[in-house]
Amino acid sequence: MERKYIYTIITIIIIGIVLVFPHKMVSPGNLYQSHSDLNKDCFSCHKAFSGIPNENCISCHKVSEIGLKTNKNGDSISINSNILFHKNLKNQDCISCHSDHNGLNPKLSLKKFDHIFLSESNRNQCVSCHSQPKNKLHNQVSNSCVSCHSTTSWTSAISFNHDLIKDTSKNNCIACHQIPKDNFHGISTNNCASCHELNKWKPSTFNHDNSFILDENHKTDCKTCHVNNNLKTYTCYGCHEHSINNIRGEHIEEGIYNFDNCVSCHRSGNEHDIRMNENAVRKYISKELKNNREDDDD
Repeated sequence: MERKYIYTIITIIIIGIVLVFPHKMVSPGNLYQSHSDLNKDCFSCHKAFSGIPNENCISCHKVSEIGLKTNKNGDSISINSNILFHKNLKNQDCISCHSDHNGLNPKLSLKKFDHIFLSESNRNQCVSCHSQPKNKLHNQVSNSCVSCHSTTSWTSAISFNHDLIKDTSKNNCIACHQIPKDNFHGISTNNCASCHELNKWKPSTFNHDNSFILDENHKTDCKTCHVNNNLKTYTCYGCHEHSINNIRGEHIEEGIYNFDNCVSCHRSGNEHDIRMNENAVRKYISKELKNNREDDDD
């Protein structure tokens, strides 16, 4: 029985202290500065045994006016366009995003915003609240943010769809990407699509025939032509008749004096498979005309 009386006395003392010092005993912390005048008026927000009803919040904060203020002429003007979205919320339950008793700084009263409270049509209109990033990539894409980003995590790993890029920039890869710093890419053009696909960077394909056709006589290791695997340079000398003196003699005989860059004319090992440059064409035509005149004289 004595223990029962002790518990009863302790309970009465606690209730008495709560009644005498309600704010110190019950309050979990300071309200933020704009609510500081309500510090000792708990029931302006709280309802006994019912939490915080939404109507207590909107009795002071009209949802349609959040982010607006009235000027001297009685007109509503925007003071913060980023929070005008409140009127579009389908679930206007204030405590889902806002809390209090966390200190004087109003930012401390904000929870992470859940975009599920927005209607689906507004959920996809990101730029109505957020500014589009000012960088090379975002300057070239549409405003369909949800194609790459999710509302739960802005940096979540969603594959980028290159179809979102404006047509004028779609093939200009280096507008967003840097050219790799290796021997091969150092001499390649900006036509990345000739080896890579937009939806998958690897594996890549390289068609050597676009530079030089590797026929049955040229199926060899890269280092045979690209000494020390330096893909920036190549040499045709060192194989068969390909010595500097032989090449020089044969080309001068044809009136060709610029023969340092073999593949500028030769598409393959077949000497007749020639991609003639302007000088070579002129020399070739001149030679053919001369031969024709000699035949006519005969």
